[in-house]
Amino acid sequence: MPDAALDAFRALPSILGCNPGIRSHNALLDAYVRARRFSEADLFFASLSHGAFGRRLAPNLQTYNIILRSLCARGDLDRAVTLFDSLRRRQVAPDRITYSTLMCGLAKHNRLDDALDLLDEMPRYRVQPDVVCYNALLGECFKAGEFKKTMRVWEQLVKDTGASPSLTTYNVMLDGLCKLRRFREVGEVWNRMVANNLQPDVITYGILIHGLCQSGDVDGAARVYSEIIKTGLVIDGAMYNSLVKGFCQAGRVQEAWKFWDCAGFAGLRNLTTYNIMMKGLFDSGMVDEAIELWELLEKDVACIPDTVTFGTLIHGLCQNGFANKAFTIFEEARVSSKQLDVFSYSSMINGLCTVGRLVDAVKVYEKMDKDGCKPNSHIYNALISGFCHAYRTSDAVRIYSKMAGNGCAPTLVTYNTLIDGLCKAEKYQEASSVAREMVANGFTPDITTYGSLIRGLFSDKKIDAALSIWNQLLYKGLRADVMMHNILIHGLCSAGKVDEALHIFSDMKERKNCSPNLVTYNTLMDGLYETGYIDKAAALWTSISEDGLEPDIISYNTRIKGLCSCDKIHEGIQLLDEVLSQGIIPTVITWNILVRAVIKYGPIQV
Repeated sequence: MPDAALDAFRALPSILGCNPGIRSHNALLDAYVRARRFSEADLFFASLSHGAFGRRLAPNLQTYNIILRSLCARGDLDRAVTLFDSLRRRQVAPDRITYSTLMCGLAKHNRLDDALDLLDEMPRYRVQPDVVCYNALLGECFKAGEFKKTMRVWEQLVKDTGASPSLTTYNVMLDGLCKLRRFREVGEVWNRMVANNLQPDVITYGILIHGLCQSGDVDGAARVYSEIIKTGLVIDGAMYNSLVKGFCQAGRVQEAWKFWDCAGFAGLRNLTTYNIMMKGLFDSGMVDEAIELWELLEKDVACIPDTVTFGTLIHGLCQNGFANKAFTIFEEARVSSKQLDVFSYSSMINGLCTVGRLVDAVKVYEKMDKDGCKPNSHIYNALISGFCHAYRTSDAVRIYSKMAGNGCAPTLVTYNTLIDGLCKAEKYQEASSVAREMVANGFTPDITTYGSLIRGLFSDKKIDAALSIWNQLLYKGLRADVMMHNILIHGLCSAGKVDEALHIFSDMKERKNCSPNLVTYNTLMDGLYETGYIDKAAALWTSISEDGLEPDIISYNTRIKGLCSCDKIHEGIQLLDEVLSQGIIPTVITWNILVRAVIKYGPIQV
């Protein structure tokens, strides 16, 4: 295009008998810029003052606007600002296009404040921003996620007597506000649009449906859908996909099916619709229906399963306990060279590890490179977790070493998984070594790291070291959750330090920043009985109900065991009656406690 324009430009003197003027020069300059041939555009611009094409010409405002657009397009904002600032010295007054071009360039390159300063400057030089200028700036503010600055531009437009929001403006506002999840403001903008008698178009309705579904207001989205039907506007596939996804995420799968059917009747059902519906079915535990949908997709000649499809299918099956079925589909797809991405591999490896098929998980991992798929941290983390759960920590460490060797940096999850696995396997020195390596590599231990280390140190009888880490945690300002407190209380009780455990428990209740849960009560009650604090244990039992908690079978087992340990078997039997009356099923542990009590103390006297 620019080459043909250049040939025509050069031919002008012989055709017209005169040298080309500034308008012809501007047309060729614009062709270079639109083709992104910026170096040639710069050379051509420089040629104006040199008279390279017959005579010297002074650039006009259009020329400068084109060059300004060129500089903004390539991100050379400093030169663009310098050129803009020089225009008035050259006796050239910037117009609306000049301001709009530079404002959009600045906004696109994260210089929103400079762009807004230009907007404020325009009235001083009697340059009226038009709605196109406002729309561009609003769009860039939304892209940058700058809600306050967006609303500042919007309010300025609303007050501007020389410009009024157009339907495009409202669409930009509604779309941006929905994406920022500012649904109250969405309602306000919509009401203003209606009050100004602007008729929504199919784009407006699509934005609303998508936004309402995102917010969880699927009933509102369904009402908008009904309104579209009444207006006679044509609904597109994206709207149906939003509705199907929204109702699936709301757990209303049967209603999602209705929109699935409507999309089919309208001939708008596509692969995305299949993928969304399949995920919704798996998320709702409707595995049979999801498999039926998969079989329907395989027969649909208009839709070819992609990486999202296989990822959704394999992940959904594994999450719902059908790892074996998932593995069959995975292997068929892999052998057939179907599209499998790292998410599919990660889901499959994680699923196999969950059901203990570690050999197959490793085989899948080893085939990844050959299949052209590079393992990421999720893959390695799944394998490490699988080996740790199987207490094969040597294999977990081997995978960890291979991870670094293959150029995949360990994550915080990697370290936490390995440390926890080593602690549970009673390999405390190795766990400490990994923790030191983690810190050396620039990671800050989080609450999960500290929990694993404290539990491990207590198990290793290193009580002072465990308490030292607890104090470190508090010193660093980390908020210990109830699980963390339970680990500490359990460790203290196991070490016979029940008074310290009671102090931690009292601190939880007094500060009211971490309420004890049933595990806390069960753990502490067991510790009190073990150390002979019968009355305190009884008081704790009473406070479970007082604090609004319902005892479970573990609570009852702990209480029955405690009563039997102090020869109060009759009360233990009465408690068993209470268990049965509550509809709680006794466990083997319950009966073992009572049988051992009878063996120790003799027959029960009723």
